[in-house]
Amino acid sequence: MKTSTVLCLLWAALPCAAAQFEGRAQPEGRAPWVRTFIPSAAGGARGLAVGVLPPLAPRYADGAPVVVFVPGGADKGAAEGLPSHAGFGFVEVRFAFPGGGRGEWTSGGTYDHRGPDCIRALADVIKFASGKSADKDGRRIGDLIPRTKVLTAITGIEGSSHGGNACGLAMATHGAEFRDLAFYASMESPYSEGAVNVELGARDDRLNPAYNPETGALDFAKLAWDPNLQPGPAKRWRGAGSGLKGALFFDLDGDGKFSEQADFPVNAFSFDDGAHVKIWYTPRLIRAADARKLSGEPRPAHLPTLAEALEFWRWRDAQNSITNAVRNCTNLAVIVYANERDHVQIAPDHPHILAQVEGYRTAGAKFVRLNADRAYVARVAANFPRERTSGLKFPDNDAGVEWTRKNIRTALEPAELPLNLYMAAVVCELADRVHAQAWSKNLGGLLYPNAPWILPLPNRAGGNQRPPHAPDRPQRPG
Repeated sequence: MKTSTVLCLLWAALPCAAAQFEGRAQPEGRAPWVRTFIPSAAGGARGLAVGVLPPLAPRYADGAPVVVFVPGGADKGAAEGLPSHAGFGFVEVRFAFPGGGRGEWTSGGTYDHRGPDCIRALADVIKFASGKSADKDGRRIGDLIPRTKVLTAITGIEGSSHGGNACGLAMATHGAEFRDLAFYASMESPYSEGAVNVELGARDDRLNPAYNPETGALDFAKLAWDPNLQPGPAKRWRGAGSGLKGALFFDLDGDGKFSEQADFPVNAFSFDDGAHVKIWYTPRLIRAADARKLSGEPRPAHLPTLAEALEFWRWRDAQNSITNAVRNCTNLAVIVYANERDHVQIAPDHPHILAQVEGYRTAGAKFVRLNADRAYVARVAANFPRERTSGLKFPDNDAGVEWTRKNIRTALEPAELPLNLYMAAVVCELADRVHAQAWSKNLGGLLYPNAPWILPLPNRAGGNQRPPHAPDRPQRPG
């Protein structure tokens, strides 16, 4: 049975959830999302399309926490989607960035490739999700799902891959508008220079030989320019830059010409800045190329200046914004999920993970942890057939630990299980800690063992395990 069918059957079995969709029939295979538009300067007169999904049952006796999902990559988002956490007792919020969405539920404004308009839009969605603003009809989030007690004081954001950079930048730039944001959950978000555009090598390719994972150094002396090379690795999507010629690469054999077998191409985004299509190399590569005048004169129109590159990446890499994010969101709890086999990156020292977990820790965030508590991962994993989880050893890292290139390799989740399992554990632990105000370095067990634990994946019988739901007080506050 398909996952979407299973979930729809579960919602149909819970009249209190289905009834909240204002009596409107749902298309087959869809969960009962309540969709609306919220005002935003980034969304123009139309506003931003937002979807709210009630939980199958509230996580706690006094109500349901809220989690905003921020999509990764260049995804423009949508006001609906397959549920991720409603089965765990959360109110889920999804949205479309400016210019994104589907059909009538398309946001106003223009998509700026995760630039300042997208960051402004995310901030306005967070304000709505946390009960600080209303939709265009004057309704708060609780008004849209009146049969659920919405715990807006426990609102968090989940950054899926590149979505985590948008989360960090929204907190840093606009976080004063939602200072009591409860938590940030990162799904291997690519913080740090070169991570978003995978300069060090991708899982579907190889490690950049010019990078030393023992020291974190990138050998810029090997950087070169080929006037006939098409920008971007041959295996990757080039977007608007598909017809351009002239690109940076790492000249590993030193012959001054690009060879696919011997050399390493530099991945970069291709976006139109309003005047020209540009290949958005990172500032460190632009600096190195300019210092050695690699591209020659006149400067190719598609090669950004250093100032242009700095401005572009200021809105798309959140590493340098972490301090401001923590300064604005003073109650923030953070868990960064990282697997031994990252979903994109291949560098064995996981520099993008180190940039986050160490960045938030040294900036003084209230709570910072690498990966969820073992008890939470094991509980979510119980939804899986035993033969898939038998023998797996989940890490149980203390919060507040300093991580380095060497010790991080012992702290990663096993690759045998899907990432949505681990993210469910991360989001549940964060919300539970906030609700129970339990801030120990490690937990002795689940804080709310009788909360809903329905993972949106089939078990061996083809359905979903559904343990009895009896919200209670925390069992083992830490």
